[in-house]
Amino acid sequence: MDNIKLFFKRNIAYFLTFFIILLFPIGAYFLLVKKELITEEAFYSNLLGFAGWIIALLIAWIHIRKNREDNLIIQEKEIKKRFEIESFKEINKVMVENEEGLTDISTYYIFTWKQKIRNNIKDLNSNEIILTNNILTNIHLEAREQNTRLIELWKNFIVSIETYEIALIQFNKLREVLNNKFKEILFITNDFEKYILTLARKQSLNKETDLAELDKKMLEIDNKIMDIACYLRDYRIELMNSMLGDIFCSEVPKRKAKEPNKTLTQIAKDLYKDS
Repeated sequence: MDNIKLFFKRNIAYFLTFFIILLFPIGAYFLLVKKELITEEAFYSNLLGFAGWIIALLIAWIHIRKNREDNLIIQEKEIKKRFEIESFKEINKVMVENEEGLTDISTYYIFTWKQKIRNNIKDLNSNEIILTNNILTNIHLEAREQNTRLIELWKNFIVSIETYEIALIQFNKLREVLNNKFKEILFITNDFEKYILTLARKQSLNKETDLAELDKKMLEIDNKIMDIACYLRDYRIELMNSMLGDIFCSEVPKRKAKEPNKTLTQIAKDLYKDS
């Protein structure tokens, strides 16, 4: 019922025009035929000609209105597509920066700090060691800096999505997954900071317990960061296929559920794992 009311409201001018056109021949009949100014045959002959013009005008009006509606639909689609493309360009830029930032942060955990520890070991016996040059204290400070970078990357991700949220509603599920993964990694890296500080206060460290646990924590963080980088790429692929796929009539292959997370982080890990 509401749709019918809306239809009549939008087209009231056309209905009034049709009503006036309908009244015209009726009025002409009573004014001309009844008063015998013209014959009925002449009236009906003129009426048929008049009806022909009205039908022609009606067809033209329908055609013009249809073109107008089609043009409005095309304009709306063009505006939507331009906004989607602009959204993708800006978000893709942020995502690429985040992936690069995550790769750089991960390198600290999987390579840089391991090398620093290895280069500053003073053996006491087979298991007990001392780390020189306050290396753990320095790593703790660097870990805090990298934690701050993680927070900035998370913030940039959230801000970029919220800026164009109206165009990204359908990707909210993947956004929530990434949001939770950022929260998880920050919780783990905060715990890592505390653990490094605990080790820095010890007089000596045990290779089989302290260093093994440290390696385990750093490997876990690297895997978590690598996982976020892969999900960021998944997000970019989803956006690319949705917003640009129809333009290029193709899609970028999605990562399979069991496909290895081959990212720049893992490449760096493979290069340095035997160093």
